[in-house]
Amino acid sequence: MKRIFIGAVAALLLIAANGAALAQERTEVEVGVNFWFNDWTHDVPGSSITSDTTALFGPKIEVKFPNQIFVEGSYLVSTSDYDFPDDTRFDRQDLEVAIGYMIVPGFGVLAGYKNSSFKERAGFDVGLEDKVSGPLIGIIGIAEVNPYFSFYGKFDYLFTKFKETVAGSAFEEDNPGWIFEVGVKFGFTREVFGNIGYKYETNEGNDSNVRDTFSGLTLGALVKF
Repeated sequence: MKRIFIGAVAALLLIAANGAALAQERTEVEVGVNFWFNDWTHDVPGSSITSDTTALFGPKIEVKFPNQIFVEGSYLVSTSDYDFPDDTRFDRQDLEVAIGYMIVPGFGVLAGYKNSSFKERAGFDVGLEDKVSGPLIGIIGIAEVNPYFSFYGKFDYLFTKFKETVAGSAFEEDNPGWIFEVGVKFGFTREVFGNIGYKYETNEGNDSNVRDTFSGLTLGALVKF
């Protein structure tokens, strides 16, 4: 799996380097903010528990070059804790960066890195910290109806690892997963756009068979430069 990711990154960087001279003109920058209203379902063998819905919020930027290369990054933090029925609460921080290439106007590929960190705020083991991090590869599809309205879909496969730290001890395991998002993008003007969609993210530990799933509505607004 790591070989696939390394090969994908190398290919995208090579394309970007070969077309860098074209990026001096017509480069498009999109800057905005995103919300993700989601709940967290934590499944262990034999039982399952689901949190209240919370919102992740933060900035997002995407730079599109004329040679069909794009780079993007986002940073989200929880605006309130994930609150579980057993009185445990967690906050969350998410960082994601990627580089991609649009093979045709409506279809592209990408490779990047994702880091999600969770810190327990109350419960049985206050001080517990979880981290899910690692490379990803994905595909993106865009169906443009007109300059002011389009549909989009995105699928990422995660080559992530899970690490839990509490009371000076740590547990690690491979924790692969995937993310699926679909929605619509609409323009108020040629420079100001909004989007609404649905996002589903899941990971499962290879050793523990513990599965974590996050799902819910996405909202965003952006400005093009």
